[in-house]
Amino acid sequence: MTVANIITIARIVLVPIFLVILLTEMQNKEIIAFAVFILASVSDALDGYIARRFNQITPLGKFLDPLADKLLVAAALLALVYHQYVETWVAAVIIIREILITALRFYSLVQESVFAASWIAKKKTLMQIIGIAVLIIHPKMPRPNLFFWLGTIILYVAVALTVYSAVEYVIKYARIDSRGK
Repeated sequence: MTVANIITIARIVLVPIFLVILLTEMQNKEIIAFAVFILASVSDALDGYIARRFNQITPLGKFLDPLADKLLVAAALLALVYHQYVETWVAAVIIIREILITALRFYSLVQESVFAASWIAKKKTLMQIIGIAVLIIHPKMPRPNLFFWLGTIILYVAVALTVYSAVEYVIKYARIDSRGK
């Protein structure tokens, strides 16, 4: 097991911990959940760096790394919907896209073809993480309404990028699949 894969698995383990914290009635849960969410998000860059720098790129890592991202984002969105900080349709669009693309990515791995993240998909993930992080912490900020709207606007941008990248991936995959037949 590589160091990069261990970090990815740790990120997956952080997902239920994050959820429990955000969904409890504990004091300062937003601050703690925010810290766990940021730790998990930053660990994504760390495991990718380690995998590339030390030649630890593995088929398991290629599958688990994007899955870990999607689990974290989906869990956070569902918790934010529960707290009524995110509209259900926003979470649904993002989660459905993630399920679709994860299925295409898994199928590509089985077919031994490359299904790398696009530039737009990377920006989409960044916008999702920033928007979610702002919405998690907004109740503890000095001007919570301002931060709520900021997080919401960022998440709307992420939704637009989410839809765009889904279409981009489906078109790209259809071209690759049609050449293979």
